[in-house]
Amino acid sequence: MKNVVAAVLAVAMVMFAGAAFAGDIKGAIKSVSGRTVTLDNGQTYTFAAAAAGAADMMAGLAAGQTVTLTFTTANNVNTVSKVAK
Repeated sequence: MKNVVAAVLAVAMVMFAGAAFAGDIKGAIKSVSGRTVTLDNGQTYTFAAAAAGAADMMAGLAAGQTVTLTFTTANNVNTVSKVAK
């Protein structure tokens, strides 16, 4: 019985370990470095490379701008899917 409970708990932990969170945040850009933006709240947000033929979401982003980012968080990485300036 203990083995069954341990196995069920192990499977549950693996399933929820990489659970993603989605959200929006508005803030001023503190810095831009490579494909990462740091907002005034100290959190960093990563942008994926632009797909072929698609506009780069990072184009024109600079320190001091106020933006709203739509992002998902998985494995402690905030990945941006949309930017509103």
